[in-house]
Amino acid sequence: MTMIPTRRPITVRLVRHLALALAVAAVSMAGLFLCTGSSLGLLSASATSTASTVSSGSVSLTSVAGGTCSSNALLPGSVAAACTLTTTYAGTVPALLALDIVIETQSGNGGTNLYNPSDSTHDLQVAITSSSPTVTYVVPTVATTCPGSAPSGSTCYALSDELVSTTSFTSSSPAVTFSTVVSLPAGSTTGYRGGAAQIIETVHATQATNNGSTTTCTVGTQCDTTTPGAAAPKWN
Repeated sequence: MTMIPTRRPITVRLVRHLALALAVAAVSMAGLFLCTGSSLGLLSASATSTASTVSSGSVSLTSVAGGTCSSNALLPGSVAAACTLTTTYAGTVPALLALDIVIETQSGNGGTNLYNPSDSTHDLQVAITSSSPTVTYVVPTVATTCPGSAPSGSTCYALSDELVSTTSFTSSSPAVTFSTVVSLPAGSTTGYRGGAAQIIETVHATQATNNGSTTTCTVGTQCDTTTPGAAAPKWN
């Protein structure tokens, strides 16, 4: 059973979806940073004969905790306070956890998008890590199609299924806390003035048993049947 990650709080089939938004704003002098954690819900079924009952296991994330962080008018040479998102795995079967990252960015009166990977020494710097386990996650740098909810004029970057651990989680595993820090380099130019960025993060889970292998995967990077390939776990 796999749980389907979603970017916004929605319910899909038998999935109970509990989401909490966490926002941090980073603007070059003003912007918005949004981080969403999703709890993956309960997928269960049962079948009864005259002699026995069979029930499926569940894959579930609970205790998603976050908050709203804002850092308006972030100046060159400044580092915003970290935004954190904490989630606990609570399913009845071992599961793998992954993180999806979407960055939506816009320009301000300076004319340049705040998050601009082509100018990586001057644009908004984004660092995403976790504890328990300690992992540094790859931040997307290739432009992709924006979701319909992105602000007008956005350029978007995304990465999916970034592996949290090669070892599966159980209900006795410790909570995982994701931390996102944004900063603007001291050498940032006036082109970034008034720019904005939204960072949306989604935590999701899938069953570990009978679902591919993480042996060719590296934590903090994409791990699915697209990359590194068909032998990796499926997430939907």
